[in-house]
Amino acid sequence: MSEEANYDGVFVFLEQGSDPAVDRQVIEHSADSRTLLVWVPDAEKAAEVAASAVDDHGARLVELYRGFDLRGAARVIERVVPRAPVAAAGYERGTAKTEIRRSASIYEAANADPSKRVLQKHGDGWTVVVGASLEQMPDVAEQLVDEGADLIEICGGTNLTAAAAVRERLGDRAQVSLVSWPFESVPGAAAYRAAYEASN
Repeated sequence: MSEEANYDGVFVFLEQGSDPAVDRQVIEHSADSRTLLVWVPDAEKAAEVAASAVDDHGARLVELYRGFDLRGAARVIERVVPRAPVAAAGYERGTAKTEIRRSASIYEAANADPSKRVLQKHGDGWTVVVGASLEQMPDVAEQLVDEGADLIEICGGTNLTAAAAVRERLGDRAQVSLVSWPFESVPGAAAYRAAYEASN
C-alpha cells in the first residue's frame, strides 16, 4: 500500500519503543475503504501521526488504543479536532494497568472472518486487531484472552451493549474497554456515521 493512499480512519496504538515509520499496517475493508494501524512511542508522536493521517491522507477519524491517558489523548484532540473526531479508550475504575503487554482490538465487521487477524509484535508483547460481528465478539474476545491477551479494546464504532457482553463473558480474566467519543468529537463522529450509513 502506497503512503500516498488515503485512509478512512487511523487506529493509533501506544507502545514504548515503537517506530511509527516502520510499525504500521493497513486493513483493506474494500477497494475504496481502508484503515491505517500505527504504533507510536508517546502522545506527542501520536499527535503528529494523527495530524498527518488527517491532513495528508484524508483520514476521517482517529481512535486511540493501549493506554492513552487524558493528557495524551488531549494532545491528539488539540491537533486534529474538528477536522476529524478522536476517540479514546476508557477503563473501569481500578482495572487499568500501568503497562500493557498483550492487547487485542476488536472492530465491528458483519462479514469479517475473525481468524484473519493483524498481529504486531514488540518484544514479548503483542497487539492483535480483528474484525468480528457483534454476535461473535464475546467468543473472539474469549479466544484472544485464552491466547494471552490481558486487555480487550472494543472499537469506537461498536455499541456499548456489545462491549458489555464481552465484559460479562470474560469476567475478571482481562480488562475490557470501549473506545468512545468525547464531547468535542461528537459532531464529527455523528457526521462520519451518517456518511457511512448513506453509502451502505
